[in-house]
Amino acid sequence: MDITNQLKAISDPTRYKIITLLLERHYCVRVISKKIGISESAVSQHMQLLRDADIIYGKKLGYHMHYIVKTDTLKLIETTISDMTRLAEQSQKEIKNCFCEYDCDSKIKRERVCLAPNSKI
Repeated sequence: MDITNQLKAISDPTRYKIITLLLERHYCVRVISKKIGISESAVSQHMQLLRDADIIYGKKLGYHMHYIVKTDTLKLIETTISDMTRLAEQSQKEIKNCFCEYDCDSKIKRERVCLAPNSKI
């Protein structure tokens, strides 16, 4: 599954509320609809997007389909964001020794210099 689709799916405020509810316990569409105050058909459409993004799955309990958050997917998202954070912190340490080709304040072209180890200019 594409991480960008998963991030897009959980970034919507309504879907985020739905996921938050489902983290408390599993619910059917009707209960989710009542708890967040939107129609059952709107909830169903959000649930389909969350299923397509592999964030939730349904389990038939009695007459109703109850939805459960896939913790493996949340862990994958967490790992991906942690890796991105680690890379950002690493690049920020290296960028302190570099300066840009242009002086942003005076718009004067300067020679590009980078003192960071393993940099490729």
